Amino acid sequence: MHKAKSTDMALTNAERQRRYRQKLKLRASPDGVGEQARVAAERAVQALWAFHQRPGPGGIDWSAIDGCTTIAQYRSELERSPANLIQAARAFLPDFAGLTPDEARAIAVIIEISDALRLAPRRHRP
Repeated sequence: MHKAKSTDMALTNAERQRRYRQKLKLRASPDGVGEQARVAAERAVQALWAFHQRPGPGGIDWSAIDGCTTIAQYRSELERSPANLIQAARAFLPDFAGLTPDEARAIAVIIEISDALRLAPRRHRP
């Protein structure tokens, strides 16, 4: 009995390198900016959600404050208005208090993208 050939055959090293170079070229070209912005927005949502999972003011759970108990609910709140994500991110300015360094970077990137789209001057990023 013969095994059926998998359509997902392992990539050779050369194929992996070619795909990697293609990804780098896409990231460097204007065509990749939209995808980069989507990735940055997703990272910012994840960072905001991670912060949301920690106790809020006075030790009260954020879910008791805003009613969001799942990331889907939280994302839905952010999606309701185009400004919600940026407002949530800007709430951490100027010092990104309460965020881990990775979370602060994710939030700073989305603020930088927003500022660029508004033609605002550059800020210092953490």
